[in-house]
Amino acid sequence: MRFLKIAIIVFVSIFALGGIGVFFGVKWVNNNLESLINSNPDRTYNIKFQVLDFNYLSRVIFISEVTISPVGDQDGVFVDGRVDQVELNQLNLWRLFIHRELVLKELVFVEPLLVVYVPEDNPDEQKAGEGLKSLFGDILSRGKIENFKLGQAGVQVMRNGDQIGTLSNFNILATELETDSLKWNNPIPFDYGRILVSIDSADHKLASGQLFKSGKIAFDSKSQELKVISPSMKYGESLIEASSKMEFQVDLIEFELDSLVFSGLEANSNLYSYLDIRARRLEVSGLKLDDFRNKNISRPPDEYKPLFQGLVQKISFPLKLDTLRLLDGAISYGEAVAGKNETWKFQLDQINGTLVNVTSIPEYQESLEYANADFTAKIDGEGEMIIDIDIPYNRDEFDLNVVLTDFPLVKISEILNPLMNGKIETGDLRRLELLMHADSTGSTSQFTFDYADLKLEMFGKKGGQKNGLKSLIANVLLNQSNLPGEKNYLRAEFFTVRNQYRGPFHLIWNSTKDGMMRIVPGNAAREIMNLD
Repeated sequence: MRFLKIAIIVFVSIFALGGIGVFFGVKWVNNNLESLINSNPDRTYNIKFQVLDFNYLSRVIFISEVTISPVGDQDGVFVDGRVDQVELNQLNLWRLFIHRELVLKELVFVEPLLVVYVPEDNPDEQKAGEGLKSLFGDILSRGKIENFKLGQAGVQVMRNGDQIGTLSNFNILATELETDSLKWNNPIPFDYGRILVSIDSADHKLASGQLFKSGKIAFDSKSQELKVISPSMKYGESLIEASSKMEFQVDLIEFELDSLVFSGLEANSNLYSYLDIRARRLEVSGLKLDDFRNKNISRPPDEYKPLFQGLVQKISFPLKLDTLRLLDGAISYGEAVAGKNETWKFQLDQINGTLVNVTSIPEYQESLEYANADFTAKIDGEGEMIIDIDIPYNRDEFDLNVVLTDFPLVKISEILNPLMNGKIETGDLRRLELLMHADSTGSTSQFTFDYADLKLEMFGKKGGQKNGLKSLIANVLLNQSNLPGEKNYLRAEFFTVRNQYRGPFHLIWNSTKDGMMRIVPGNAAREIMNLD
């Protein structure tokens, strides 16, 4: 009986001491947690809260009505925020009470709203992603935190009082963090075991006036894959309206995709602020890209335009892709015709193929030597086209082989009608092949142009109306076919001088026109294409 009384007294004493310990522990946490969180004099942000709930037995702290604000004035990009609830899970209580250190299994931010401010005067060209990364780094460096979770966050990006971007339902899970090892390329700037990032939608207004938008974005460091659904970049008005506001002619570009998937992303890639992309594969599905130029506006002052190698050198960030695969793409180029209230558009569609060994990094260019592109396509849904390009990295040259078969020549009139002084009434292209080597001075080409049943309709000087006599003479002088085995069958070999103030596609187009003019006899072809 006496032993039982002693046991009861000991148990009650232990329970009482435990209760006292819990009481004073909770009180200590209430009185000291905020100052402990903000104890680093070199911190960039203050974290304050209104409500705290400490579950001593579960070793969990819940803090609510949390605000995040910068310490002092900020010169660059910074973040203001509020968080519905922050959870500090599985705290090491010994380290907390004895050493005043935050050591915990998991830090969770629930439904935060983060507002990123990008200054109008931004000489270092800091990106909004730098602000978020700096915030996460500042928060996670305040203790030894194994896992970090950001759930259902909203992000707004502001410049000069205007909202220029948003992220919706932004989620991060980072595990096995090592917060004493700074790695600025990572989305969370520390070493980690695995990170998963997902965003339901994103948009960002560019300085050019274009709006970038995307659907779901997902990244998993374990699978080394980044997937972006339905990204697009478009103007808020038609391209011709946007071009009319430009001082000079420029190429205005819009695009949209079904999806974009990076696979085999290397650990030192940076996709969140200052771009550095290194991956085994990029798969682009459903690309629709439109390039438009308004020829009613003055050209900008002439400057030297490089070929493909020079364009790669102009890429402003480190890039290394073993393979870029394009699936079911479409690329168009269009113009507003000078002096006319008309436009035309040339489109390659059903584009499928690969571009391999793409890099802007000098040491990889030296070892790889060449980039190579192999594609198949159609022209506005017609014909069968094969394109092969070799681009050396050590000189601004390229080798091109283009083959187009089974193409109705009347389609040329439909596409280029505003540029032509006549039209092609009938004609079947059996095979066009352009084999060319290009350098800074021009292109050396071999050209095949096999066609049948060619008939032209010529317009009068005022254009638009058929000139019967002119059409009759043109068709009498014209070879209606040029096919292998025919007596006067022609192939052409020639040199095309390059206009160094135009890019590589201009040289390819001029070389193609040169080849056709050498094979189709007489002046009719030149006149119908307005080349005189």
